[in-house]
Amino acid sequence: MDKILIEDLQVYAYHGVEQAEKTNGQMFFVSLQLGLDLEQAGQKDDLNLTISYAQVCKDVQQVLQNRTYNLIEAAAMNIIEHLFHTYPSLSEVFVQLKKPWAPMGQHLKYAAVEIGRKRNERSEW
Repeated sequence: MDKILIEDLQVYAYHGVEQAEKTNGQMFFVSLQLGLDLEQAGQKDDLNLTISYAQVCKDVQQVLQNRTYNLIEAAAMNIIEHLFHTYPSLSEVFVQLKKPWAPMGQHLKYAAVEIGRKRNERSEW
């Protein structure tokens, strides 16, 4: 399976269980692994035969900034659903969503979720 990789896209958003997270916001880091057939794009050097990385980044930013989620699990699932609906050529989407300043009273680099889905796992995709 061919893949497009986007690593640590930075998006400022307002997600979390704590009210301060919803009020003040924080930076989130999103990494994506998008599975699709890239053979024709590679052979013909044609953007129309692949997916625009820039547009995918804009889409992810929109998903994260258009509403507030309590859980990063929900945010990651909504990214997956949006990408499947928007890009029919995708066969699988894996999202890693990092929350580097998670208010857990501990010193840590980040808290994160990794969620991956294949198009055939859900009939609505």
